[in-house]
This record gives sequence, structure tokens and C-alpha cells, in this order.
Amino acid sequence: MNNIFILNASPIILLGKAGLLETIAPLAESWIVPEGVVAEVEAKKPIDAYLSGLANAANVSRGFVEHIHPSVAAWDLGRGESEVITLAMQKAGAGVVLDDFQARKCAALFQIPLIGSLGLLVRAKRSGHINTARTEIEKLIKSGLRIDLAMLNRIYKKIGE
Repeated sequence: MNNIFILNASPIILLGKAGLLETIAPLAESWIVPEGVVAEVEAKKPIDAYLSGLANAANVSRGFVEHIHPSVAAWDLGRGESEVITLAMQKAGAGVVLDDFQARKCAALFQIPLIGSLGLLVRAKRSGHINTARTEIEKLIKSGLRIDLAMLNRIYKKIGE
């Protein structure tokens, strides 16, 4: 398990809307939010409203990226995604929390440990922080997570729900 996760905007917003940031907070010792992500989230709602739940169980800090890594810039991702991946490249052992498909492909190419919003809930169940993931996953879906029903059923089967 990663001790440091760098968060992108969509997981913060989705997990925040679903009231699940406090649920996933114990999964890391430290959560880092790059300034580009802060700006993206705050365009809709103050980020402190989202991050207070994380801060109850873990260290939450902001990350500053002076320059996007040129190999990441070539992917033409958004500022937030690019900063998340660049910061992970600079912090050995850090994982990223990304839901965006292209950003996930980029992180995988650079062999950066990655997980998505849904994966965090599965990890919370497996680590004993929640008893069942199904209810929490349904909250995430109601908050806007789009997922293929067949894939969702495979996940439920894999985690025994």
C-alpha cells in the first residue's frame, strides 16, 4: 500500500459529493493535492469543504509543480492531471488517484502506481475500513461515477459482494 497518494480533481469531487473522503482517508499517511487540482476544484466549490474529511485521518498538503515534465506535457492532459503525474514522478513511491482514462494510461506508461475512486473503495473494504463496498460504490455512482455494469458486477464478484 502506498503511504502517499496524489489526488486529481475528479476523485476529490466525486468522493466528496458522495461523502466518502473520510472513508478513504486512512488508506494513506499523506494525501497531496497539486495547485492545478486546487484551482480546478475551487472553480466549483472551495476545496477545504472537500478536504476536511481527509484531514481528520491523514496529513493533507498542497503540492507545487514548477514545470510539467516534458514527457507528460506531450500527452496534452489537463493542468491538474499533468501536475498529479509530474509530482508523482518527483516523489519516489507516491501513487496517483486518477479516474481520467488518458491520464491513467500516461501514469501507467511511467510505471506510477495508480488507483481510481472506485479502487479506493475496494481497498477500503479489503483493508477493513469498511464492511461492504457495495453501498459506498452506489453512493459514488449516484454522485456521477460512470462505470460499465458488467465491469461493476465483476468487481462485486471479486470482492465477494
